[in-house]
Amino acid sequence: MLTIKNLVHVYGNGTRALDDVSLSVPNGMFGLLGPNGAGKSTLMRSIATLQTPTSGSIDFDGIDVIKDPEKLRRT
Repeated sequence: MLTIKNLVHVYGNGTRALDDVSLSVPNGMFGLLGPNGAGKSTLMRSIATLQTPTSGSIDFDGIDVIKDPEKLRRT
């Protein structure tokens, strides 16, 4: 299960791409839809450990994605 709590990402220029995003995604296949500029790519980059969010937490099957990205990458 993927659990995201209070995720915030603010870029250096002040753009707030994610604003307190929280969700739980059970095992299975899911899509992420939204208009341009909604933060979809920022969210996916954060989950994939390609960028570190400003605040919040991401947990994937017991792995703290932000604190231990290498463990997630080995998975």
